Amino acid sequence: MSPRLAAFAALVLLLPGIASADALLRFVDSDGQHSEILVKGPYARMDIANGGGSAGFMLFNANDRSLYIVDQTSRTYMAFDERVIDAQVQAMEQMIAEMRAQIQQLPQEARAELEAQLGLSVGGGPVDVQTRRTGRTQRIGGLRCEEEEILVDGRVQSIACVTGSDDLGLSRPDFQTVNSLMERLFDLSRRALDAGGPMARAMSSNVLPRLDGVPLEVRHVRDDVVTRLAGVSTDPLSPEFFRIPQNFQEREPF
Repeated sequence: MSPRLAAFAALVLLLPGIASADALLRFVDSDGQHSEILVKGPYARMDIANGGGSAGFMLFNANDRSLYIVDQTSRTYMAFDERVIDAQVQAMEQMIAEMRAQIQQLPQEARAELEAQLGLSVGGGPVDVQTRRTGRTQRIGGLRCEEEEILVDGRVQSIACVTGSDDLGLSRPDFQTVNSLMERLFDLSRRALDAGGPMARAMSSNVLPRLDGVPLEVRHVRDDVVTRLAGVSTDPLSPEFFRIPQNFQEREPF
């Protein structure tokens, strides 16, 4: 699942439903990319896309908030946590320092323009993420929803159309699991955003905080890609979907 689909999937499940069942949600975006998220009790599984196909999946355990990336191509898995984010940030900072050294000989105007294009001018520090209602409404899949803008440091990055309906029929365990997952992903995203630089610039349009309702659609302003919920199933799911295969090897991220 792409970053934007992963974030959208987490948000869609923020629904205190009434049925007691597992959940499988299908998504499609305006680029034609399909993806799924599966939920069973305290466990959630999300696809990870690589180009045109699936390269693996993410597994989340709400009991201990552990998150793993499973790579089906290399038959490996690794924990995805603060240590991974910090290592990525450190590598990015080293790359930025090397890039700055390489462009120092350029005229000031050209250097400033290149730094802006590469995101080198994005500073670090706490990032302000907020939501704001627009007052506009839509009907998607027969459900009425209200638009909410997601702002990162005052700029609108995406627009979600949120409904308060419980027509999807998701269970409360599903709600609690993915509510915890969304908070975990948002915490990790904020850690990278606060570091600034190209990573923060690349991630900013995919950051989605907790919303008061169910987003049926999310439109990303920068690239105008729209992701929609395409279908929901509450049929029982096999526990095998939520386990790391025994013959997969754990690896260090760096």
